[in-house]
Parts: sequence; C-alpha cells; structure tokens
Amino acid sequence: KLQELEDRLEIRQFGFGQSNPTYLLTIKSSNGNKDTISDTNKSVVQLVLRRKPNKVAHPTSHALHREYRVLESLTRYNHQLSSTHSPSPSSSSSPFNGIDKSIPIPHPYAYCKDESIVGAEFYIMEYVKGRIFVDPRMPSMGSMEERVEAYHDAIRVLSNIHNVPWWNIGLEKHGGRNAIAAISSRNGSNDNGKKKNTPTYVERQLQRLLQVASKQSELMKSSHNNTTTTNSTNNSTNNTPKDQNNMEQIEQSLLSMAKQLHHHAAHTPNPYGLLHGDYKIDNLIFHPTKPKVMAVLDWELSTMGDGYCDVANLCMMYFMPSLDKGWGIAGLGGMNLNGTGIPTRNQVLVTYCDCSHHHHHQNKMMKPQKQQQQQQQLPQSLMLRPANLEEATAWAGFYLSFLFFKNCVIVHGVAQRASSGVASSAMAHRVAELLPEMVRLARMIWEEYPPPAVGTGSDDSGKSGYSKL
Repeated sequence: KLQELEDRLEIRQFGFGQSNPTYLLTIKSSNGNKDTISDTNKSVVQLVLRRKPNKVAHPTSHALHREYRVLESLTRYNHQLSSTHSPSPSSSSSPFNGIDKSIPIPHPYAYCKDESIVGAEFYIMEYVKGRIFVDPRMPSMGSMEERVEAYHDAIRVLSNIHNVPWWNIGLEKHGGRNAIAAISSRNGSNDNGKKKNTPTYVERQLQRLLQVASKQSELMKSSHNNTTTTNSTNNSTNNTPKDQNNMEQIEQSLLSMAKQLHHHAAHTPNPYGLLHGDYKIDNLIFHPTKPKVMAVLDWELSTMGDGYCDVANLCMMYFMPSLDKGWGIAGLGGMNLNGTGIPTRNQVLVTYCDCSHHHHHQNKMMKPQKQQQQQQQLPQSLMLRPANLEEATAWAGFYLSFLFFKNCVIVHGVAQRASSGVASSAMAHRVAELLPEMVRLARMIWEEYPPPAVGTGSDDSGKSGYSKL
C-alpha cells in the first residue's frame, strides 16, 4: 500500500515561505475514479503540507499547532455563518444586511505533532487554486476597476478577521493566554492596593521579539564561529570578522528601536480581537478571474491583540521598493498611484474604518440577543469596538515603525537560518541581505511619522530584555 502511494505521489516545495517549508502534494488516483479524500471527481488530488523547519530559534516560533487551530476555529465560524443563512453581498439591497462576514481560508484536514513521520511537526490543508500577487501592483489584474475591487476586498476581509466573535468559536486561549482570565486578574489590585495595569499587545510583543532576537543572535554567533573555524582550516575568506561586526551594529540598532517603541507602547489604542499576524497581499489567494479573495494564507503568527498592527503590516508595502529594485520583495515605494486603482495609505485606513463601522452597526442590528449578552459580559478591554479613523491616523506611524521592527526580527531569523544552512526556501539568502535596509527604513519611518507625544513617566526600558541582544 505504501509503495503504491509513493508511486502515485508527487511532492514539490513552493518557492515562497521563509519560515515554514511548504509543499504541494499531488496524488494520482490508481484507477481514475473519485478518490476518497477528494471533493471532486478528478483523478488527481492536490493538498498542501506545511512543516516546521529542522532548527527552531525559540520554542514558540513556527507555531504550526496555533496555525492549524485558528484554521479549525475559523472553519467552524464560517459554518455557523452559513447555517444561519448569513446573506451574501448580492442577496440584499440593505447596506447592513449585505456584509459577507466569512473568512476565506483553506480547509484544514489533519495536524500531526509526531516528528517521526516527515521529520518535523506538520499539517495538511486544502490546495486553493487562484492567483497570488507577489507584486502589490497586481500587474496582471485585468483593469484599474478590478484592482480597486481587489484591494477593497482585501481590506474588507481584514476587517472581517478583526470582528470575529472569538469567544464563541474556541479562541479564548488563542495565542497561549486565557485572555479573559488574564485581563481579570491583572486588572485587580496589587499588595499596595494600587490597580495593576495590563500590558498592551505591543508591550508584550516587544518583550517576546527581543527574546527571539537574542536567541537568534546566539545561534548566528555559534554558526559564525563554527564556519570561521572550518574556513580557517580550508583557507576560506567567507564570513569575515567584518560581516560579524556589521551584524553586531544591526543588532544594536534593533535594541535602540525597541527602547523607543517601548516608551510609547503603553499608550497605544490597543483594541482587542483576532489578528492574522502577517496580513499582506502576497498572503492572499485571489479568484482565478475575479477581484475577490479566495483564501488567506500563513496564519503562523496569528494571535489575539491589536488590529492596527495588521493594518500597518498591510501598509508596509508603501515603503518597500518595487520588485525591479532587486530586493526580492515587492513594494509600492516611490510609485505614482494615480490611475492604478491602488489605494493610498490613507485610503486604506478610511476603507478599513468604514468596514469596521459597518460590522459594528450590523452586529447591533442583527446579532442574536444571546450573543450580545455574551459580549457584554466580557471585560471592557476585550469587547469588539469599531475602528476609529482619528486614532488610526494619529498612531499609524508608530504601528508602522513597530511592524518594521518586528519584520527586522523576522528577517534577522531568516539570516540566522541561512547562516546555519537550514533556510526554508531558495530565496532565504536574498531576503537575509535586506536586513540593513529594513533597519534603515524603520528608523526613517519613526523620524518622518512620529507617534503622538506621551508623558515622560518612568523609563523601565532598562529591565531585562532591553539591555542587550
């Protein structure tokens, strides 16, 4: 049986995906009849397998179990919507009855933590056919009007994600925390009778990102020392001391940015909801011919937290150079958007807030009384609330700076894996070379779009985690 399956199975690794190796599994039917795991009558079944890399810098990195769990929960949510006959955009003339609230995702089939099967933890999901635009200019999109619709749909789907009733679909502990218990306990009083403040999402993320960066730095130095020893024996000049010094300077810049961000992080708007964690155009699959999102991919970084971070992640493309600049990652930096159908960064914020307000209005009008009572029982800081354009605009620069810092840490990890010889894709070395430019961009954004002024207060950035990488 196994030999027969091997003969029918073809495996191809996707060229994208810098974190978790991802493969297309093509299984040919032995008799041409409908295969038992297929939903079609075709003689070929295609599935996608995602697995952890061989070396992991931090125990919570590459969280495939989290990715699979959120896909399961969202599948359940979509089923709830369809079972309650949630209207489609074309089925009603009312602007509030016509919101498609579903989250388009690949169907998750199986998760396996047994590393003996394929050498690492992995899961299998549906293969969704469609278009992935690695270039946010969407050059192959048919017309300007279709580009307008495609971007609007991408922003609509993002708003849908942030408005998922997470407490109803098993995501109370998503991200490794029992949100309700954590908020309730931390909002109590300490031994001195003073109210305890709950750290914001960005504060928690900064601490974790520095832990990850510190571990990556250790692994990179270890790899550098081993390579230097080998190269000395072979009279090679690769991985010179100059390379190591450059990396140390970059790491000092990351630490400096973390301190600046930390000073403002406690004052962020901090709305609470489901986050995708890496929402951008090339993590979306669009319909083969229509300007409609068919699936949102790469939920590895999904958690519960501040939705403005997802918005900023999408808006990073406005500062990244175009594909022809040779970065290997495409952006819209320096591009004249007039007549393209691509929204400006401010238009993204406006559309996102509009979609959020439509959600809030529809929920008030149509949500069953039981669900409204359930949400009202949540702590105030955990309740879904509509996005506010004024605060979204005022804090946009801060969130962009934080997201560039976060992506600097991610690219730092790609560089670490490339130096260790365990890169997840063929593009890894090229992506790793972007780190100095990413750091420069993060600093530029902070200077050009500073956050709102906050009180000086006490500076605890010298606490553990902010002194060194």
